[in-house]
Amino acid sequence: MKFVVRHHDEDIAVEIERAGSAYSLKIGERSLNVEMIAANQFLSTLRLEDGAQYLVVHHRQGNAHEVSFGDRTVNLELFDPLSLKRTSREDQTGGGGTVKAAMPGRIVRILVAEGDVVTKGAGLLILEAMKMENEMISPRDGVVRSFLVQAGQTVEGGTELVIVD
Repeated sequence: MKFVVRHHDEDIAVEIERAGSAYSLKIGERSLNVEMIAANQFLSTLRLEDGAQYLVVHHRQGNAHEVSFGDRTVNLELFDPLSLKRTSREDQTGGGGTVKAAMPGRIVRILVAEGDVVTKGAGLLILEAMKMENEMISPRDGVVRSFLVQAGQTVEGGTELVIVD
């Protein structure tokens, strides 16, 4: 799987291949083999190929990830590279305040209700695509006029999702 990790406004290409409990990672130009064993939803043990072992705490909210290991905490965003082909996050709109799906996926949950007042950049709904949750955001300050989809619905790329006036 290919991802783009955004850390301190820098986009880094990441490729991950799984083989049992081991993973082959390519981070930028660096390659690394690791083993990861999940203890629960937030806690895992990570062993590097040199034998170094870390207890890793991971919290996720949408594309935002907070990863803590040792005495270090890293905050990053994880994206499907196709979603970044848009020139900006505002390109989620097809004109006006209509937010469209950037790629095929499933609507996981609706974050606001029709009639709610939202600000530009506020989360409207979560679209799961390629096993990643993508928060679709409001293109402008305004009022949520209507949802054109519902939670659980599968959509194609370009499908109109919500209108904000």
